[in-house]
Amino acid sequence: MLLVAHRTPPSRDGCARFAAAGARVFEVDVQLAGEDGVFVSHYVPFGALLQRDNWRLRARSRGSRDPLLADVVARVPDQCDVLLDLKERSADRGARLVAALAGALTGQPRYIACGGRPGDLDALRAAGFRTWRTVGDAADLHAVLAGPALPDEAVSVRQSLLSGEVVAALHTRVPTVVAWTINYPRRARQARHFGVDGITTDRLAVMRSFTVE
Repeated sequence: MLLVAHRTPPSRDGCARFAAAGARVFEVDVQLAGEDGVFVSHYVPFGALLQRDNWRLRARSRGSRDPLLADVVARVPDQCDVLLDLKERSADRGARLVAALAGALTGQPRYIACGGRPGDLDALRAAGFRTWRTVGDAADLHAVLAGPALPDEAVSVRQSLLSGEVVAALHTRVPTVVAWTINYPRRARQARHFGVDGITTDRLAVMRSFTVE
């Protein structure tokens, strides 16, 4: 089972614990950072006092900033790959992010680009990146299943979209199906029963439930 650490931990020791539990890939969400290049963004501004992390809110710290990609990657054990989850929403900023990544990381085989816009993935594959296609909703799933085989190594699929039939159909389009984000061992076992090849999780307990068997 391919185990992916969701949201790379903020320390070398934290990353080492996930690697010891079986993580082979560490995910980082990437966005543009002006003159600084590319940063890892789990948090985005939400007014003057708060920041939003998906559906959660946190207090903003004066002068706080999300880390640069290079600083986060330095924490990841050398034997593990880094999954770059492309988070720019507009096509223009997405293209600029692709160019920034291609310029900075071309020729480094540990990096995998993951996103929902096929054009972005095509450009990064042309620059030498491995790619995964994101399937985040029913429309994405329909588009993948209605089309030809994908040129990507894998699809990364929202767990709620999966069933045994869906996983079997996806395997006719791409060799590897990864479910995200699964944080309970029971749900992880169900996804494995469906036939997925990988699990993305925030929790060491989910990883250990596979590696101790």
